[in-house]
Amino acid sequence: MKKVRCPICEKAMDSQGPKEWPDWPFCCHRYKMVDLGRWLGGNYRIETPVSQEDLDDFEELAHSPEPAAPSADPHREEA
Repeated sequence: MKKVRCPICEKAMDSQGPKEWPDWPFCCHRYKMVDLGRWLGGNYRIETPVSQEDLDDFEELAHSPEPAAPSADPHREEA
């Protein structure tokens, strides 16, 4: 059993994990969307300067024939 708090309202929750808790780590879909809005609105940001190594890694991933992460749908055909 995992004990976590919703990052938006800090409600305490217990769960086995994301499979049985679709809005994990948020307590509800609404707060999941609140968090997304904060990211898109620029409320959260990563303030570390981009290094040349970061850019090189990005270029390598952009030109890789393999996707950076597997599809969530195992039956989905890759383009």
